[in-house]
Amino acid sequence: MGRVVAFKLVVAIVALALLAFQFVIWKKISARLAEGKLLSRVRVGYWLFIGAGQAVLWFAVLYPGRGLATTLPDWYQPLHGALLAINYSHLIWLLPLPLFWLLGSVYRRLRRTQSVPAASGEKAMSRSEFLRSALGAAAYGVNLLPAATSVTAISGLFLGSREIAVMPKEIQLRNLHDDLKGLRLVQISDIHIGNLIGERYLNFTLGLLRDARPDYLVVTGDIIDNNNAFLPVAGSYFAQIEAMLRRPGDKTGHSRLLGVLGNHDLIDNGIIAAQALRRAGLRILHNEVTIIQRGRGKLQLGGLAYPPLGRGRTAIMQSYFAEVAAQRTVGAPFVLLNHNPADFEFLKQQQIDLVLSGHTHGGQINFSKAQNTLLNGAHWIYRYYIDYYTEQGSQLYVNRGLGHWFPLRINCPPEITVITFV
Repeated sequence: MGRVVAFKLVVAIVALALLAFQFVIWKKISARLAEGKLLSRVRVGYWLFIGAGQAVLWFAVLYPGRGLATTLPDWYQPLHGALLAINYSHLIWLLPLPLFWLLGSVYRRLRRTQSVPAASGEKAMSRSEFLRSALGAAAYGVNLLPAATSVTAISGLFLGSREIAVMPKEIQLRNLHDDLKGLRLVQISDIHIGNLIGERYLNFTLGLLRDARPDYLVVTGDIIDNNNAFLPVAGSYFAQIEAMLRRPGDKTGHSRLLGVLGNHDLIDNGIIAAQALRRAGLRILHNEVTIIQRGRGKLQLGGLAYPPLGRGRTAIMQSYFAEVAAQRTVGAPFVLLNHNPADFEFLKQQQIDLVLSGHTHGGQINFSKAQNTLLNGAHWIYRYYIDYYTEQGSQLYVNRGLGHWFPLRINCPPEITVITFV
């Protein structure tokens, strides 16, 4: 009950903060528009969209256990996605924009000087006047940033996030038996089944997964987005994948579909989420190790549970790994599923052959193909956030995510990773 109250409080604060922010933006934009029909029409359009976006947030406050997009007709789904994109876009600028406004105001005051007449007798624009004029135009552009980001995000909802990259990767494992060479392990992550990722998108991915010809498929967390209202959709999706993976002669209880939960899966009720996903055929590895066997070859596959939200995550993760380590056997290669790649700082010291992670979405907005560059926003936060890393004899692969909670992707498409062991 306490979690529900806290969720309501957080969403209510966010909604009110956004409303205040959007009011300030409107005051700044409207000051540049002349009085008349244009201003009236822009005002009506602006506040209609803001009101609709606020309605989505307040629905979450009033009905925190229900997914709005699951209770309304199909024709509403694109509009709902657009409203969420607007809310997310404005949230991105909620903190930096006021800082820009403050710095701009201080700079203009510091640069204010008297204008100097030109020698010809005509009044020329002084340097300070030019700066004020340029800053005024720049300030107006800054005011429009939330609107521009909203338009880009809405286009990303229908365009940029639909181009799924199937990424083939050949990975060597120490002591891999010849019978396991050529085994295809397909990884998906961060699907975020919810308001923005629904059945139509998921059904499209099924064909790509089938074409990847996986021997096993693993999921590295963030399966649903925020609440368990979308578990029926997730369950149907994984039931179809499980049926696709099944082979004649598989023993009862043998699963080719395995995974771990991520932080988003725990926001509502992680226990219920895990139970529903298991019933659908997805084996959740909760601090346990299973054996993949082909011929005489054996591969150990472990899964770390995501620590409870709001607690000391790193310490709990290490205690979870101690449970996993106790189940390992000497000799066979060891692959570990773990949602958050930041844990590789610790895991690379544990003689793990390969760690598979997600969580970062690859940053979603990348302006460089290089990993270690500030041109990629995720690198400001994470050391490990995209593609392949190898350190201290351990390997890490970070999947870009199959879905999103914010629809804009630039140079970082959704990903299905096809790993072939060599």
